[in-house]
Amino acid sequence: MSMKPKLLAQPGKIGTMELNNRLVIPAMCTNYTYQGHLTDQAVYYYGLRAQGGAGFVIIEASAIDYPIGRSVLNCAVSDDRYIPTLKKLTDEVHKYGTKVALQIMHSGRQASAATCGSQPVSCSSAASAQVLYADIPRALSLYECKETVKKFGEAALRSKKAGFDAVEVHYAHGYLMSAFLSPFLNTRTDEYGGLEGGIKLCCEVIEEIKKRCGQDYPVLCRINGDDYHPAGGVTSIDSRLISVALETAGVDCINITAGLRESDHNLHDQTMASPRGSWVYMAEGIKKAVKIPVMVAKRISEDMVEGILANGQADFVCIGRPHIADPEYGSKLLEGRAEDILPCIWCAQGCFDVLWMLAPTTCLVNPAAGRTDERPVDELEKAPVKKKVIVVGGGPAGCEAALISTKRGHDVTLYEKNRRLGGAFRLATRSPAKAEVERLFSYFERALPKAGVQVVLGTELTPEIVETVKPHVAVIAVGADPVIPEKIHGTRGPNVVSVADVMSNQAQVGNRVAIWTCSHHCRFTCGPKVTPVDGDPTNMHSNYSYACMAGYSAVDTAEYLASQGKLVSIVTEREDIVPGMGYTSRGYLLRRFYRANVRVCSNARVKEITDQGLLLEKAGITFLLDADTVIVSVGGRSRKGLTEALKGKVGELYTVGDCDQIGNAMKAIESAYDTAVKI
Repeated sequence: MSMKPKLLAQPGKIGTMELNNRLVIPAMCTNYTYQGHLTDQAVYYYGLRAQGGAGFVIIEASAIDYPIGRSVLNCAVSDDRYIPTLKKLTDEVHKYGTKVALQIMHSGRQASAATCGSQPVSCSSAASAQVLYADIPRALSLYECKETVKKFGEAALRSKKAGFDAVEVHYAHGYLMSAFLSPFLNTRTDEYGGLEGGIKLCCEVIEEIKKRCGQDYPVLCRINGDDYHPAGGVTSIDSRLISVALETAGVDCINITAGLRESDHNLHDQTMASPRGSWVYMAEGIKKAVKIPVMVAKRISEDMVEGILANGQADFVCIGRPHIADPEYGSKLLEGRAEDILPCIWCAQGCFDVLWMLAPTTCLVNPAAGRTDERPVDELEKAPVKKKVIVVGGGPAGCEAALISTKRGHDVTLYEKNRRLGGAFRLATRSPAKAEVERLFSYFERALPKAGVQVVLGTELTPEIVETVKPHVAVIAVGADPVIPEKIHGTRGPNVVSVADVMSNQAQVGNRVAIWTCSHHCRFTCGPKVTPVDGDPTNMHSNYSYACMAGYSAVDTAEYLASQGKLVSIVTEREDIVPGMGYTSRGYLLRRFYRANVRVCSNARVKEITDQGLLLEKAGITFLLDADTVIVSVGGRSRKGLTEALKGKVGELYTVGDCDQIGNAMKAIESAYDTAVKI
């Protein structure tokens, strides 16, 4: 039992709004919308998390001008017709004594013509460097700027009518108002030009909201503590003067975030590769400059919360993605049960990545997130008949299948041939960018015995053991073997090693390393599945995709070896490295590759592996990529042997994870969950 966080549990106040505690769920877009309306899926999702103990929930970015003001499948607050569905959500959240705010925003230049139905708008015509936002925006006229002020005010009033206890105005992340605050983006020469003009516009929005909603209606602002952009923009110094100006205009709370989409600073990385609590220093500086409360977010762990509050670095702590992973996060933390929290590992695969694919939010560790039948694990519906279940394999799929089956009332035994749980996925923890994967298996090592699972380590299950145990159900989760392209000469050479050998320190690796991955020998296809978004006003299409185990293993190994000072090259026969990886994760990965001097050669066909390295063909030219060590990670082949051997010997036989269908950890856990809830 961990210590109860006393300061986090204390009531807080923002303007006239009183909160039960100082734990905040910040705004995170989910794509749970239909034509700008939040759906019943969104209502249930937020209600479940409000029930989970947080004192304050801020609902995702809502467009004040829809659809031109959206960036993904945002909800809308641009017309009175949205009030009823917004009211449905506030009623649900209020059931649990939780206060709720709506974040109101305009995406500005961080949109595309396809997303918003017309040319994006901004303070000036500066286009984003990001592929997602390649369209050059149109600069708003002076009249349109003043109309935007009114639209923010009207949106806030609708929020109030819908029952929201407050609004948060989005002035961050390069969206419209953030661009106005940026000295290098805002090149206007009128009254709204430059940093001073941007502050003027932002303050006018606050004054308009207060005028329409009343001076006592709480208004928060989410601002960048730093744009983290090499060309300039808001710095951690500028954010202090911006905060003081907003306080003078009537803002009741400052919520600190950071970064533009173009930012390449490591403190802006949204994956587990970035440092914990990396934005706290900015909140601390701003708190010294203003008298109103300050909030802060960004990878704040359970053991950091009390220190942030005790040291006066912030008044409220925003913890977002961990609430996706565990809807009971708040209750467990506040009750001193932090060890029972299903941990977010900050992989970004189910939240950030799918967001830009215009697909609904999910979660690697909690595949039920966002489903209308989602339940906390201790409240899962019990199975009608208790069965004896064996699970074979202690990787992510096996651990998930065992835990969910047990929580549903079955008698479960998990067999793992190694001395620790985790399987191939645990090897990823050797990479400095994937260290937090360890938290997931540390959780399973506690949670499985606590739930009643009998965990048998160091035992490879055989058909003979099954005949002795006589289970009603067997769930096979034994993973996959790496594919070795036998037709390529040299794949069995002494300088060729596997990812598993490298990551388990069973192979000697030279100073110059070539990693071959994403090959045409891989049967997994990373390409996106393009699907029309139902009822979308601009006919948007989602483009869901995911990468397989071989691609992830290759890049994890590359980062691990680069951290040792080795010169790493990656060769792929496809157009991109790990092309199915989500836009967010891939972007941060490639920036880390650049800083670590990991180089990628795409569209290159491997002709042969020699004792000198890889013989490649590209652009009609054959050449040698020299390497002391060659690592082959070009695909996986499901292990079917045990499943075949058990056919007819067990009443119910299931395969989950990579031994069923090649995928990745997120897909493995999803398949295990879906299977376990049917047993």
